[in-house]
Amino acid sequence: MVRRSMLTFLAASGLVAALLPVAAEATQLNQRLRVTSSLDGKRVLPHRVHWLAFPHLQTTSAVKVDFLIDGKVRWSETKAPYSYSDDGGFLVTSFLTPGTHRFTVRVKTLDGRSVADTVSARVPSAPLPDAQLGGRWHRDVPQPVPADSGASGNAAVPAGGWTLEFNQRWLETTAPGAFDPVESMKTGFGYILDTDYVPGSGRFHVAGSVTIAPITDVNPRGGWWCEPDGPEADYSWAVSGSTLTLMPIGGSDPCRQRGAILTGQWTRAG
Repeated sequence: MVRRSMLTFLAASGLVAALLPVAAEATQLNQRLRVTSSLDGKRVLPHRVHWLAFPHLQTTSAVKVDFLIDGKVRWSETKAPYSYSDDGGFLVTSFLTPGTHRFTVRVKTLDGRSVADTVSARVPSAPLPDAQLGGRWHRDVPQPVPADSGASGNAAVPAGGWTLEFNQRWLETTAPGAFDPVESMKTGFGYILDTDYVPGSGRFHVAGSVTIAPITDVNPRGGWWCEPDGPEADYSWAVSGSTLTLMPIGGSDPCRQRGAILTGQWTRAG
């Protein structure tokens, strides 16, 4: 009775006609903003998977898309295609502990609105490298190696003592010298690249970047050799005493810069 009387009053005063378009517009705005993810519907994630966000906007507002794992921002994009680890890149799950994790894409617009989509999915355990291969290795690279022509990873890498580590999370390469946020951008010293690889008996498969955080000038870790997704290659490995010999299967690595660093003999470090 009270509600009907109030509506009768509002209708009589003309306020209902004024309020209905406002409410409809607000509802329409909320309906226009939504986001989906390429992980929607997945319950178990493979070793690596493309993770894309698909904002559904009927406005011209610019957007920022954050990719969060268990509530922590691991990557951000400001232009389409909205892809984790940059265009063509992959979410490589080997750095995550085995078990269930929450994978969220969150869209923010310039007018202050936000919407998110979350998937809970299980991550299996990554394979361990062979005991002979695992651990840290050292090699002296005699001269700087320029970037591959046309590659988005477009920086030369320095000569000197490189460190290579095979572990369960990734293949880690550390450039010579001490990292400095300003000077390293010119010298390449101290940068750490985490590369997706799958170990095997006498060989391993190598691909693109294992991305765990947005790339920043103050963090030495991050980036890739040629492109976020590779290119992929296979290497043979053999250990004799304290010496590891790596050779690309087929004679060359399609990412020539990566091949120049990896190929050759490495000495067990520590």
